[in-house]
Amino acid sequence: MGRMYVAVLDALSVSAVCELFNVIAPADSVVVIHEIQISQDTIEVSEQMPLLIFRTATDQSAKGDACTPAPLSVGTPAFGGTVRTNVLAAATLATETTLLWRESQNILNGWHYLPTPETRIVLSPSGTLCVKLDVAPAGATVFSGTVVLEEIGG
Repeated sequence: MGRMYVAVLDALSVSAVCELFNVIAPADSVVVIHEIQISQDTIEVSEQMPLLIFRTATDQSAKGDACTPAPLSVGTPAFGGTVRTNVLAAATLATETTLLWRESQNILNGWHYLPTPETRIVLSPSGTLCVKLDVAPAGATVFSGTVVLEEIGG
């Protein structure tokens, strides 16, 4: 087993299509995605919103907001890759290379991607994964979420 981390999106106000998470594996390690959870903090109105998980070759390492994954074990070194949140502008959204998962969520209930071990997504070294909100919410909505990831190698 590799080193385990959690990346947290904390109370992001969203009013447009955006990448909630953009995960880039280190050049010398693979990254396994164990879990993704997205919820909203403010809306009381039911709305269906599709979320996409896809691989991409688009470099988002300087876009959006920096997110430092926290190690789940004391003494674990810093995550070797890059995690960004809140990549908003249409011109900077990643190009969907390989769509891996698409599922609509009821915004009131949240969304939880918890694959079995056999179906976990593995990013090769320098590989990129995006979690994208594919439609704009009807009104500004505050989203929170987590990505649990494992770094193997490095």
